[in-house]
Amino acid sequence: MPKPIPMALRRSIIERYKKGEKISTLARNYNVNRGSIYSLIRRMEQTGNVEGLKPRYGKCGKPRPEESQFIFRAVRCMRTWHPNWGSEKIRAEMLRMRPGLALPHYRTFNRWFHWNGQITTAPKSTLPKQSPKRATRLHEIWQIDAKEEMTIADGSKNCWLNITDEYSGAVIDPPVFP
Repeated sequence: MPKPIPMALRRSIIERYKKGEKISTLARNYNVNRGSIYSLIRRMEQTGNVEGLKPRYGKCGKPRPEESQFIFRAVRCMRTWHPNWGSEKIRAEMLRMRPGLALPHYRTFNRWFHWNGQITTAPKSTLPKQSPKRATRLHEIWQIDAKEEMTIADGSKNCWLNITDEYSGAVIDPPVFP
């Protein structure tokens, strides 16, 4: 999503437009979309003052339901009564109690829980930091990998251990088992 146009830039665009500068020139000079400039001009003409140029952040995002909406209140109550239930469980229980009820998607319930502070997130578990020890001399660390039931050219199956020295990368005489 693009960043909002700063208020000082909005005023400057309107001032230069009022002086007779073309919209295409303004768009090129300020690196702003022409549609945005038209929108600013229209808002300025509708309100008649600079207040019309202010960003309308209140109209961004999903609209919050009215507090008087039955479903919104019922979902919040169910979450309060059963804090361990998830949104899918709450939706299923509400449909079981009132089968004909038109309910929004369970993800909408999650959004409502966030708005009301009813979701508590557990701290993320992380693995402990490990400093990988690398080999500093020959034969200090070997990497052993088992190859089981590998079919070879004559059709027989064999198993073997692949042993590699970590420091040099050399393969150490792998024993083969039929």
